[in-house]
Amino acid sequence: MNEEQFSKLMEHSRLKIPFSDFEERTMARIQREKEVKTASHRYRKLSWLFFVLGAVIGALATGLVTRLPGMEGDTFGLFCKLAYVLLLVAGLHYLVTKTDTSTTKP
Repeated sequence: MNEEQFSKLMEHSRLKIPFSDFEERTMARIQREKEVKTASHRYRKLSWLFFVLGAVIGALATGLVTRLPGMEGDTFGLFCKLAYVLLLVAGLHYLVTKTDTSTTKP
């Protein structure tokens, strides 16, 4: 195969780009997706932080509410603790299912 044939063959291998600014648009889209992924990762970290803070504050509040004067009944204390545990488990389940480590790392 000589150079002329090779040159002709290479001309046929060129890709036709659908738009004149296709490369710029593609790179801008990749950059936007990276920024969204980074922000999403940051928000996931914050959601875990606030979940833990809320769990601690909720435990303290539940303990204090059951010790208030006039609230000595076992039924009310049990209801508060049950509500706290259900909310804690629901919040934990939500965070675990929404935190997919393969898609949120920047």
